[in-house]
Amino acid sequence: MKCIWCKQSLTKNLTFMEILNPFFVQEHRLCAKCQQKFEPLIGGCQLCGKPTVQPICSDCQYWQRKYPTYAFKHTALYHYNEGFHEWMEQYKYLGDYQLRYTFSYELKRYFKDKKDCWIVPIPLSKEKREKRGFNQVEGFLEAIGIKYQPILSKKNDTLPQAKKGRYERLKMKQPFSLNIDGGLIANQDIILVDDVYTTGRTLFYAAECLLPYHPKKIMTFSLAR
Repeated sequence: MKCIWCKQSLTKNLTFMEILNPFFVQEHRLCAKCQQKFEPLIGGCQLCGKPTVQPICSDCQYWQRKYPTYAFKHTALYHYNEGFHEWMEQYKYLGDYQLRYTFSYELKRYFKDKKDCWIVPIPLSKEKREKRGFNQVEGFLEAIGIKYQPILSKKNDTLPQAKKGRYERLKMKQPFSLNIDGGLIANQDIILVDDVYTTGRTLFYAAECLLPYHPKKIMTFSLAR
């Protein structure tokens, strides 16, 4: 068995359960060195997890003013640190598609009690998808067998968020549109899923497409914040 990221050989002492049933053996794993590159997101802002001394960070205070009737709540697994940035480069931009399995255990744990929710990945433009060959969010959802609803479309190609400054991110134009009858999402619990939450602009624009049709609840999730 090899580390899914650095490809170094792994040694692992099997648990009693894994010996009795190989189904429980994690096929795609990180070595200890690679695992240490990720910093779990613990505490922080009550609404998005961003490290802050205030109960609610300045970003979320901004969104509360802009969307006063939207009771948003975001969940992320890790800080967007240097290690996560390296992982994103290899998965998203260099196309190491095996890395979609990296956080399978954590994702299964998050989604296990959300089977009645509509899981909605943030879409790519047609041009970006053709160039990259895959949608990185759909990739890690498919890795754990999550059924998702591709109900959003991206209108056109835009500069990657990582290449924009904070002001540019907040001022970008609405890039998404709803591609189904809006009445179908009324009273549904919906989870919008992205890879990284930076300012929140992308996820709030996605939510903006859904809010007029009165879903029961909109939650948001990302791998990193």
